[in-house]
Amino acid sequence: MMRKNSPARLRQITSLALVWLLTIGTANAGILISQGDGITLSGADGITLSGADGITLSGADGFLTFGPNGITLSGADGITLSGADGVGTFGADGITLSGADGVSFAGSNGVTATGADGITLSGADGITLSGADGITLSGADGTQHRVDSVAVSRPSGITLSGADTFAAYGVNGVTLSGADGITLSGADGITLSGADTVTISSSDGVTARALDGRTFQASPNGITLSGADTVIATGAVGASLSGADSITRTGAAAAESSAAQLGLRSVDPELAVTLDRMTDDSTVNAVVVFHRYPSDTDLADLQRVGVISGTRFRALPMVYVTGTRAQIVEISRLRSVRSIYGNRTLQLTVNASNEATGVKRARTDADLTRRNAGLPLSGRGVTVAVLDTGIDATHADLAGRVVRNVKLLEAQTAGVGFAYPAGVEALPNTDQAHGHGTFVAGVVGGSGARSGGLYTGVAPNAKLVGLSAGDLSLVFVLSGLDYVVSRGGTLGVRVLNCSFSSNTVYDANDPVNVATKMLADRGVNVVFSAGNTGPGLHTLNPYAAAPWVVSVGATDGGRLASFSSRGSLGSQQFRPTLVAPGARVVSLRSSGVSLTGAEGPGFNSDTSLAPAHLPYYTTATGTSFSAPQVAGVIALMLEANPQLTPAQVKDILQRTATPLPPYFSHEVGAGMLNAHAAVLESAFPARRMGQFRATVNEHQVRFVADSPQVYTGTVAPNATGYENAFNIPEGTLLASVQVGWGPIWSPNDLGMALFDASGAKRADVNTLNLAGLSGKRERALLTNPSAGAWTLRVRNTLGVAGTPQEVAVALEILRAEYPNLRDVGALSAPQREDINLALRSFVMSPVGQNFRPSSAVTRSELAAALVRGGRVPQYTAQAATFRDVNDQTTRLYVESCHYSPRGALFPDAAAGEQFSPQAQVSRLATAVALVRAAGLRAEAESKNDDPLLWLTDAGSVPANMRGYVSVAISRKLLPAEGMLFRPQSPLTRLELARSMAVMQELLTK
Repeated sequence: MMRKNSPARLRQITSLALVWLLTIGTANAGILISQGDGITLSGADGITLSGADGITLSGADGFLTFGPNGITLSGADGITLSGADGVGTFGADGITLSGADGVSFAGSNGVTATGADGITLSGADGITLSGADGITLSGADGTQHRVDSVAVSRPSGITLSGADTFAAYGVNGVTLSGADGITLSGADGITLSGADTVTISSSDGVTARALDGRTFQASPNGITLSGADTVIATGAVGASLSGADSITRTGAAAAESSAAQLGLRSVDPELAVTLDRMTDDSTVNAVVVFHRYPSDTDLADLQRVGVISGTRFRALPMVYVTGTRAQIVEISRLRSVRSIYGNRTLQLTVNASNEATGVKRARTDADLTRRNAGLPLSGRGVTVAVLDTGIDATHADLAGRVVRNVKLLEAQTAGVGFAYPAGVEALPNTDQAHGHGTFVAGVVGGSGARSGGLYTGVAPNAKLVGLSAGDLSLVFVLSGLDYVVSRGGTLGVRVLNCSFSSNTVYDANDPVNVATKMLADRGVNVVFSAGNTGPGLHTLNPYAAAPWVVSVGATDGGRLASFSSRGSLGSQQFRPTLVAPGARVVSLRSSGVSLTGAEGPGFNSDTSLAPAHLPYYTTATGTSFSAPQVAGVIALMLEANPQLTPAQVKDILQRTATPLPPYFSHEVGAGMLNAHAAVLESAFPARRMGQFRATVNEHQVRFVADSPQVYTGTVAPNATGYENAFNIPEGTLLASVQVGWGPIWSPNDLGMALFDASGAKRADVNTLNLAGLSGKRERALLTNPSAGAWTLRVRNTLGVAGTPQEVAVALEILRAEYPNLRDVGALSAPQREDINLALRSFVMSPVGQNFRPSSAVTRSELAAALVRGGRVPQYTAQAATFRDVNDQTTRLYVESCHYSPRGALFPDAAAGEQFSPQAQVSRLATAVALVRAAGLRAEAESKNDDPLLWLTDAGSVPANMRGYVSVAISRKLLPAEGMLFRPQSPLTRLELARSMAVMQELLTK
């Protein structure tokens, strides 16, 4: 469980960024932005946002810059940020509504709806029901089971009758439709407490865990759960709750009546700064977003205020205009206007690793090939759009599959009236000045023609649509999105790849987010790169934070790439969906000017490519090239099952992903892309995977994000700079330190260094800082830092050429709290830390109030640990592989190990025979399984002639296993005890915890 600061508190701290940027250096007429009332030019200096709830400053782009001056946001959201002495928030999450049916929202911590006649929840991925006293599950045939948790995957409908309390956590959006119903869409997690009766109807599958720890499957037409103390619903596709006496929703970011709420909802902060600094006769380009598709009356209103021309979109509810400050202010007061955003330039987030992601396994899987009329899955029949710098369709690897190649042209019109965006279609090459889009298209679907099949994309038979957005300005991107919304249906577009980001904050009313939501609602899977601004917290691409898109971070080998953007601690929304390889990716070189391959977080010299391949291929690094791997896998999934919705696709991708401990979800999301498992489940829904995730945390750890600490000071332009001391408490897992300064036009460049209690330098950061909404900042992330007094030093790298610079420093700390296990007190500190690591990475679980360190590990428990923490990709066979392993959860663990890409991890288990899941596993069998899972099989088998002379019991080790024992000992995966290895002794739980700790260290080096 994650215990974190309230959304209100997080908004307080993060909003300090906007405080600085919108108040420092603005000495013109002043801007007042009021929700529903638009923009007012006031006599006061600075900028005030009053009730503009559209912008969610909740860690989407991080702590921007900080300052002591105040800004007040008040109104429906009830957010108050005031003064130099601090920030206060009142009623941030609370709204009160009253009606005939007694629907009310009250208080700062949640929303309460009373007397609701009906509630519908849609877009969730799965449902978990748990109760401390147990739950009775009754099947359609009358059979009853006593369980303490139930996980429901993709149910058709859920009915809860007589629920006394309903709590929803992490819900992305809530719509209240009149007095008779409530609709929750895109819920990440829902908790129902005190339900008297729960009925689940037409469920595809239910996983239940009994009180003794056993799991079993149930698939009746209707299931009734009575006496549930707690019901947790996570990601359910559809759920209906009727007759609830009391419903409580907490942690919600927004609540919106289904009745159309007209009037201004938000304004782009960058545009607000621009307006405040503009002279009266200057103009600015802006995108005006309407609550609905603009009518002729809306366009006439624009002309009435003096904006006589612009660009209207074919499907998006927005218009691109050029206007003076006074005209933009007047437009903001139109009741049909939802938000206004300035034009901006977006950033590119610069051999897809088919082996690491399981793409090769998906192509060669016999079951999938047989189901696909004898042809390997390759994206055939699926169209993927690439919104980027364009596509060079003349490249042989793309021959005949680029069905539309569009060069988007300048959208603003010079005459009178409102015209649609222009574009030139059917061009052979729309990527003559960059090469980024061609590279991305090759990752999605290059055929490998120029390399003899060596460098093949993920879906080599998918069709492609190229949308060249030029310099990637906002208006070009919107033109491309509008093209897919309005014409994508006729082209069969089911997937859209977006390998770009914006240096701003997340806002549901941002025109890009409005457009991608429209696409998702039309069945288009939108994939965004997570961004290349890691490793600090809150660096996630704000477009990738939209709940309806799939966001992809990057790995480098078995490690999380240092450049891959991170989300926010404990957030269900601000984190990548999953990760995929993003370092030294090989793909297509455009025939024009190809900058890709000589830029990005890591420079690649192409030295790994053969000379014959250099004219056609190049290498590059970045999340730009992780995202199209996922886009290609989605094409394979849709070829296998065209009926999948975007919500189902995202659900499958997350559940089938390979866990990546010791990384946290805000870093890697659900884990590494597992294309094989995702495509298998898409083709064969009964082969459902990842259900263990619903019950993986058995109250064994609670992550605690301490309240952020903010310090302010002044950096002098000399050697002294600014210095501050801070304390890191015991048990800290992560410590994030961020330094921000402004205003955005400040010439100063700062660097920071961190020193531990002994005076040793542990971090030294001085990155390139560019102007923008996010201002100037430096970030450092400390993993498992030592406790004690640390020192921060900030210097002006310009030396005496700089000016005195005010700075703000934000410190965030993540700790873990563990249960008070009764039998670990006598263990050493390192042993207890091994156990804690196993608990917090969900590799192992306690047994009641004990860990039982000396108890023997069973063969199925070892298999489970390897899947949860040993990077073993999930897999379930079409029929049970072993005669004595039949329940779905145990089958997943055991069959994943048996069919591992690195060979069967348990060499003594033959398909069709018995696996003996409850038998104790020997240290010898464990050594083999660990070494193979770690990818060290070749090293081990090269040492089978090693006589193991230092072991007195070497004679008990079979000759063909000696190399495994040797490597297990040398790599410390399973050390000897003095001169004894004890090959036939059972493995203990304490030994397993140590082995998995070493495994995680090996896999992340």
